[in-house]
Amino acid sequence: MGQTVTLHLQDSFYEPIQRIAQAMAQPIESILLKALQTSLPNLDGLPAKQIAELTQLETLDNTALKQLLLKTVLKEQQQELETLLQKNQAGGLTDIEQKQLAVLQKEVNKIMLQKARAAVLLRFRGQRLPTLTELRQLTTET
Repeated sequence: MGQTVTLHLQDSFYEPIQRIAQAMAQPIESILLKALQTSLPNLDGLPAKQIAELTQLETLDNTALKQLLLKTVLKEQQQELETLLQKNQAGGLTDIEQKQLAVLQKEVNKIMLQKARAAVLLRFRGQRLPTLTELRQLTTET
């Protein structure tokens, strides 16, 4: 079940949406809904624990979200991950190494999801995101 919302749109916002809706032969409501879904994608399909962690990010202020964009995997973990991935490609991982690889991949994926969600939330809030070059500079400074 959904919620009904009434919006009052300025002409400067409404007119391009109306043109897009006409060009796509779709109702304006569909275009607006797609725009909203794109700007703040849902978390369906993720495990409940991940959904809870990512939903918690919504309570952070912009400064904390920007700090999260700078989060990186420790160099030692990155090197270990690369070594294990190379060894895995060669087909030579032991059971212990396979478990290590799974743990490292899970940690890297968690960081990537947090960074992606932080970026989405910042954009949704109208904040400018740093470019990749700016992010690289910022992460090497910290």
